[in-house]
Amino acid sequence: MGTVLVLTGRDDLTADAVIDELARRSASVVRYDTSDFPQSSRVAGTLGVNGWEGHLTGERSVDLGAVSAVWWRRPAEFSVPSAWPDEARAFAVSEARVGVLGVLGSLPVRWINHPAKDSAANYKPVQLAVAARVGLDVPRTVITSDPDHARDFIGADDVIYKGLSGGVLTAERRHRYLPTTVLRADEIDASLAGTAHLFQERVPKQCEVRLTVIGQRMFPVAIHAGSAAARLDWRTDYSSLTYGRIELPVQVEKGVRLLMDELGLYFGALDFAVAPDGRWVFFEVNPNGQWHWLAVKAGVPMIESMADALQGKDD
Repeated sequence: MGTVLVLTGRDDLTADAVIDELARRSASVVRYDTSDFPQSSRVAGTLGVNGWEGHLTGERSVDLGAVSAVWWRRPAEFSVPSAWPDEARAFAVSEARVGVLGVLGSLPVRWINHPAKDSAANYKPVQLAVAARVGLDVPRTVITSDPDHARDFIGADDVIYKGLSGGVLTAERRHRYLPTTVLRADEIDASLAGTAHLFQERVPKQCEVRLTVIGQRMFPVAIHAGSAAARLDWRTDYSSLTYGRIELPVQVEKGVRLLMDELGLYFGALDFAVAPDGRWVFFEVNPNGQWHWLAVKAGVPMIESMADALQGKDD
């Protein structure tokens, strides 16, 4: 067996759990924090007839030729000396990203997920279009910067506003997500023209489902909200949530497989609402979503499944 390379930051409970499971199995696994490069890590690659050969060296050295799988978990940004001029820092980070990730990204091994696929699939308009095309039930949706277009879509109903890009970047360079918001037509004004906005019909819910996909394995977990805030957006009130296993309808499973195949994703955390009539309504797929807390709360063997996937034992 080769070496499993886990690209993530230092504070990642999900990576911790999977790495512990791999260690329990006596697998060769190396955790690499991209923020170590270039200040405390080096890359030394030589192009050969079969691709890049050499080493990536940090707290441990990784033989590029020995890597059998890469988990693109949640790697941090490359870090260069703060004393450098802004232009030099920007250039160094850009060169590091293309150089290190280019070398690693060319390795002909299993990626969960390849960063290029991960980045492309993060575009909500893309995933919504693919989901509709493969037969998943998708809410009525507009993306617009036109106030009149927005008001026409909303009409006399309440609608849902969601951020398109997954949140905002704080001064500490951390992502802060935008909670789901209910809007009416009379709340739309000229400021809407300042950027693109996503509006969707408001879907009534029995419960919501976080469906975690790891290769061919699917783990649907029902999320039951215990407060008004959580019923609108369960991320706002974790203390009110309860969890349970739920059966995945055959047609939904078929659509999800087609969606994952078209987006080129091996892993995904998908969000659905189950409507009062039993319909599963697709909201989004996060190519690098969180799932460890669900494995613990619902007693679902996702940690073991991810370890299997990284060892190639799930085929």
